[in-house]
Amino acid sequence: MTFYYPVIVTKHGDGFYASFPDFPGCYGEGADRESALEDAKHEGRCCIAAELMEENPLPRRSLPEDLCLHQGEELVLLALVMPREENWSWLG
Repeated sequence: MTFYYPVIVTKHGDGFYASFPDFPGCYGEGADRESALEDAKHEGRCCIAAELMEENPLPRRSLPEDLCLHQGEELVLLALVMPREENWSWLG
């Protein structure tokens, strides 16, 4: 199953930071933009898995036009591909 969520990428000191507006506290970091996005994909999958395991509803995905970007920020829509589980009981 694939979930699509936006991240906001910013230059942060010597590296990059990619944060999920829809998952507070969920972010990726890296020495370059690509590394930060890969780290964000991993962290985003962990956040989704934790919510699903606790049977919490996933947050609605923010629409790009509803997000306020500041100078130097970039909006990226990430595809978070969840690993196949034997028992996906949360699918209903």
